Amino acid sequence: MPAYRYVVRRGDEVVATGHLTQERPLEVGETLTIGSRSALVRSVEPTLHDLEMQLVMQLSHDGDSA
Repeated sequence: MPAYRYVVRRGDEVVATGHLTQERPLEVGETLTIGSRSALVRSVEPTLHDLEMQLVMQLSHDGDSA
């Protein structure tokens, strides 16, 4: 299972960070639900060690009002 260290942003502001695993690899452009908010995957990049990937997400417009 792919493992990710994620950052969720609203504009330039970081609103959440954490770790997650998925049954399949994630791709740029996918939408995930983190808590009660929807976030769009903006980048998926390797970290310094190969155990997890860095995932950067942007809150979607419907997530901004939650």
